[in-house]
Amino acid sequence: MASRLPHDAPDAVSGPMAQATPSRRWVPVFAAFVFACLLSIAAFPDAWLSMAYVWWTSDTFAHGFIALPCAAWMIWRRRDDWAQVEQRAWWPGLAAVLGCGALWLAGRLGGVASIEELAAVAAIPATLLLLAGPSIVRALAFPLAFLFFAVPIGEFLTPIMMDYTADATVMALRWSGVPVYREGLHFMVPTGRWSVVEACSGLRYLIASLALGVLYAYLQFRTLRYRLMFIAMAVAVPIVANWIRAYMIVMLGHLSGMRIATGVDHLVYGWVFFGIVMAAMFWFGSRWREPATAEPAPPAEPSGGGTGAPGVAPASLPTQGGAAPRRPVVIAALVAAAAVLAWRPVAGAMLAATHPIQVGPALRAALAAFPEAPALPFEPAYFDAREAVRLSRSVDGQPVDVHAFYYARQHESQEMIHARNTLVKLDDPRWSIRSSGSESTPFGQAASYRLVSPGGAMLLVWHWYAVDGWQSPSAYRAKAATAWSLATGHGDHSVAVTLATPIGDEGGAAALQSARSRLAKAATALAPAVDAASRGRTATAGAQ
Repeated sequence: MASRLPHDAPDAVSGPMAQATPSRRWVPVFAAFVFACLLSIAAFPDAWLSMAYVWWTSDTFAHGFIALPCAAWMIWRRRDDWAQVEQRAWWPGLAAVLGCGALWLAGRLGGVASIEELAAVAAIPATLLLLAGPSIVRALAFPLAFLFFAVPIGEFLTPIMMDYTADATVMALRWSGVPVYREGLHFMVPTGRWSVVEACSGLRYLIASLALGVLYAYLQFRTLRYRLMFIAMAVAVPIVANWIRAYMIVMLGHLSGMRIATGVDHLVYGWVFFGIVMAAMFWFGSRWREPATAEPAPPAEPSGGGTGAPGVAPASLPTQGGAAPRRPVVIAALVAAAAVLAWRPVAGAMLAATHPIQVGPALRAALAAFPEAPALPFEPAYFDAREAVRLSRSVDGQPVDVHAFYYARQHESQEMIHARNTLVKLDDPRWSIRSSGSESTPFGQAASYRLVSPGGAMLLVWHWYAVDGWQSPSAYRAKAATAWSLATGHGDHSVAVTLATPIGDEGGAAALQSARSRLAKAATALAPAVDAASRGRTATAGAQ
């Protein structure tokens, strides 16, 4: 048992302060958390507004609204536990704050909204690390990690999960004795045609289950092992459940002659099934029993009543006067504010260095040697380009469509690499991707696709990006090149190029080779103009 401190000891606290101080030890840390949240919102308002817009408009990420309140509630709920942890300004944490700013700048320059949003959220624990120290951040690791559910990220998984859902559904139908003909994400059974669309991917089930599962694991279990086991179950269960849901819906439609599970009831059955699965998962979690563990005993009560405080070791009491420990925290808060707020004007100056140009005249001049041809019934889904150019030319007697989308001074929703910008939409009724690969072009590699329509028409499509003279089919490399171009003062001139030509009804090797030859000739003619546009040269210079 801890003995009572002598009244004349330097660290002794007597009188009313001895009773009030321990109960308020959580206040500075909670205030630092609130300050970190407000600082992040003030420094990165675009990122938070972008996240809020996605929360409001997307059912998949609607849980983002609860991320910050739930994290604050989890911190508040166990304030008596972490209030006893050492609290101090920790200057090495400034590196984490600066790192978040640098990450935001990279996302801003590259036009990657998810990186901006991750940096904005990460600034909260980074600021808390600076103001309260690593011990506090470790104690609050779970609530601080929950903050990242505010970031609407994960849509890149949609096509992958759609493919797996189609695989599982077709396999289960065949196991059930139902004949199936599959073509990509579309398949037919004797009673009708089905398609796996974005809503069928199961992504919204997965993300909702993961967010609820993490919160439930934190509240239900105390050991890391059991929390991680439940979280793993919260990931696996909705994926498998979505496969079962898709199979059941197709079977209901098949067995009823396409009278049920084909319209609005399709979605109703899905959400009802998801609700049942979630309830079963939480019930199963409630049946788990953690092994009894000896938790650390709380600090011993002082033997006397004048200077000690319940649950707090006397040596950990703040020094008399209390103002001295706060001064470093206030200074650290001011430094954090300066370190975070300085990144926005830096980004603004770099983005303002771009001077948009006209690219249409140079692209048209590059293909002037080829006669005009009727346009093909195909167009990539690219939006909000500063200039969109579409040209239809006859090469070797066959049409070649050229689509070029020029972007400059890019920002959220008006950028070349964006989730809604794609060659073919996943639910496009006119075209679907039969195969994909890569092709050698005059400037390097281009992504190559074979598209097929429900009527059997086929197109060969080449697609690539050009940024600051660098051309590649990779969206990730194009993002990196955009950020580097801005950082080096060359601006963010970016061009997305798509070439398309018919393969021919026979679709044989000779027809495919002929289509490749036509696209190669068009690409060769275009290459200098595309290179000039990606460097921000004028139309006249690009046409030379």
